[in-house]
Formats: sequence, structure tokens, C-alpha cells
Amino acid sequence: MRLKLREWLITILAFIMVLYMFSIFSYFGMKNFIQEKLIIDYFDSNVWHLEVIFAGILLGTLFILIDQMTEKKIFRRKSFGFNIILKSTLYLLALVIVCISIYYSFLYFELVTVEQLDSLQSLLSTNFLLSGLIYYASFILLMNFILYINKKLGPGSLVDLLTGKYYHPKNEELIFLFLDLRGSTTLAEKLGHNKYSTFIKECVHELTPIIQKYNARVYQYVGDEVVLFWDKKEGFHQLNCLKAFFEFIASLRQREDYYMSKYGEVPEFKAGMDSGIVAATEIGDIKREIAFHGDVLNTAARLEKKCNTFNEQLIVTQHVADQIQSNNIYKFKFLSNLPLRGKTESIKFYSVVL
Repeated sequence: MRLKLREWLITILAFIMVLYMFSIFSYFGMKNFIQEKLIIDYFDSNVWHLEVIFAGILLGTLFILIDQMTEKKIFRRKSFGFNIILKSTLYLLALVIVCISIYYSFLYFELVTVEQLDSLQSLLSTNFLLSGLIYYASFILLMNFILYINKKLGPGSLVDLLTGKYYHPKNEELIFLFLDLRGSTTLAEKLGHNKYSTFIKECVHELTPIIQKYNARVYQYVGDEVVLFWDKKEGFHQLNCLKAFFEFIASLRQREDYYMSKYGEVPEFKAGMDSGIVAATEIGDIKREIAFHGDVLNTAARLEKKCNTFNEQLIVTQHVADQIQSNNIYKFKFLSNLPLRGKTESIKFYSVVL
């Protein structure tokens, strides 16, 4: 009940803040325009439509560019406080750029006269500038909050939760890739918990751009294991599901010297992959997420464990191999059709090599 009351209080305060900010912007920001009747003439000219569209396109584009830039590895490794200050400075600079661009564009295309712009400038008060800045900052804060939640849940998951797409279990055909660090127990004992955690974090940093490049989605981070998934069409398109794994392995090898100098170890990952029908549904009340259930996940997880037995990097099922046999990039080697632990029926599985 205490958690519920706090949630309700935060919701009520958020609505009060939004409405209050709008009131400040509307009254203190616009009262001089209203008193001078200049704003009426401005809106009657319909030029304000162009201003809103042009400013929206510019601000939106700059916001996306800033967000993309600060997602680069060099910034992801900085502290949260550093990134807040950096983003705030860039957002303020973006606002200045947009205001200057609108001013000179209107002059150049003669959408408003110099006299009208001078009249508008004379009415710009501290209240107007302050209220506009606060309103802009509030909107940016809201946008970043939504983006943060979206990243926390995974791309696309926020929309799925809001629309209730998986409120009732829904069958989907997906590909799952279970990635796990080889020799993790020994590494943890050697490096210690703190250094081992940094080691894993750096490996995930290496994986992030590859996830984005090959349109994968993250299902779970579990200790030193990462579970990725694709829908069937996207995963098998240009062999994204295989390319993601082998490019990740290649990126780690390229930084062998760095890992050896810092940790005395080079990370090696093994993986298992399967595809098929799974049930997707919302689960949880205190912490809600989209969960997947089905034999596909169990099989992929067990194949990842089989990598130790057969000393392989990537093992896939017959079902996956059948989808991508007609290529000259990857070679499949039959390993076994023995039953996996927990399964009554035997399954054919293959190693994959370049």
C-alpha cells in the first residue's frame, strides 16, 4: 500500500507540475503580446504554422543527433552526471541554433518584415524567455525519460507494453541466441568481483553496436550471459543472427592486447541458437516486462552449455541450419543427435564456423 500511495502521489505531482508549467508559459510568456495585440496579427498571417513546423523539424533532428552522438562508446563509459551536463549543454545550444535559424530564414524569405521582427523583439521580456526555457527544458526532460525507459525495457518493448500487445499470451516465431562467457567461474575467482564486473561490462559495451547493427533485441542480461533475439524474418535476413555472433567474437579478438594488459585475460564467448514458436506475454506487477516461454529458449540455453562438451564456439539446431544452408560464408558440422538434458526426444545440432 505504501508503494501504491507513493506511485499515486508522484502521478498527481507530475500532473500538477505539467499544468503549472503550461500556465507559466501561457500567462507570463504571452501577456505582453496579448496586451499589444501583436500576436493576433501574427497568428492571422498563418506564418506561425511554418515556424512551428520548421522549429519542430530542426529541434527534432538535433535532438536525435545529440542522442545518437552520446550513445557512442566513449560517452557510454562516462559517468551519468557527466552525460547529463553534456546533453544539457548540447540541448541549449540546439535551441539557440534553431532560434537564430528561424530569425534569419524569415528575413531571407521575407515571411515577415524587419519592422514586425523589431516589434516582436521589443516585446521579448524576461518572463517570456524564462517561461519558454523552462517549458523547453521540461519537454526535453520528458523525452529523455521516455527514451531511458525505452532503453531500460529494450527497443520496442515500451510501445508493446503501452498498447497491451502482450497482455494476453501471443505466439511468435523468433530466433534466440544465448551468449555466455567461457570459464566465467575461474575468471571471477581470479579477478575478484569488482574487476570481474568491469570486465563483463566492457564486453557488453563491445556487443552494443553489434546489436544495433544487426537489429537484434536484448531479452535478458543474466550474470555473464546475454540473451538476444530476432523475429524470424529479420534474423535470417542476410544472416543477421550469425553475423552478430561472429562480429562480436572478431571485435573481442581485435582488442586482445587491451584485455591482456588490463585484466590478464581475453574474453571468449560461446553460444547456442534455436528458432521456433514461443509464447510472449506481459509478466509481473511490481516490475513488469515481456517474457517468452517455450522449448526454443530451453534448447538454445542447453546448446550453449554443449559448447564446452564439444569445444565449439557456436552450436545451432537442425531447424536453424535448414534455414541458412545455402550460403558460402558459414560451414555447418554435424555434432550429435543425442537427447539434451531435460528433453525426451533427441535433437540434431551442428557447430557453425566461418
